Amino acid sequence: MLHLIVGNTGSGKTTYSNELKSKTKGVLFSIDTWNKTLFLPDKSPTDGREWFLEHIERSENII
Repeated sequence: MLHLIVGNTGSGKTTYSNELKSKTKGVLFSIDTWNKTLFLPDKSPTDGREWFLEHIERSENII
């Protein structure tokens, strides 16, 4: 079974997904984890919204 969880920023997607993962012994693929691992180490303090949007789009294209 596949669950696709979508929603607005801050709506609880990650929290819900982690709970669902625990209950079903599932696997979680999260763009949050991908972004933190792949991109945040390269972020400078002056990078803003456009930087995030570009990197999120890259992650979505990979997924």
